Amino acid sequence: MKIRTGKWIKIYVIAFVLSHSCYKYAVWQDRSFTTRDVLRCHENAFEYYEGRTDEIVYDQDKLMTVSENGEDIIYTEEFQAYKQQRGFSIYLCKAQQIQNLKVRLKML
Repeated sequence: MKIRTGKWIKIYVIAFVLSHSCYKYAVWQDRSFTTRDVLRCHENAFEYYEGRTDEIVYDQDKLMTVSENGEDIIYTEEFQAYKQQRGFSIYLCKAQQIQNLKVRLKML
């Protein structure tokens, strides 16, 4: 992104999209996201949407998962605690599904 001084900087984004209504919520920042940032953004998105879904679909992300072996998913300690506290279920996209998800999001 080009800033007012004309200098180019790298920006990072996290986006939440409600699948059926296509409502979008996004946060940009000038540094990599941490797990804490991701959790904060979840809460802000839930507030923006005035609620949350029972299931959340994710692209595979190292900020939320440690490893995945078939159906056995190991979440980071912070994300596992958050997931249990908030009580939502998770669907992690497999490698072949990620491209389809990205294409679908670009069409929105």
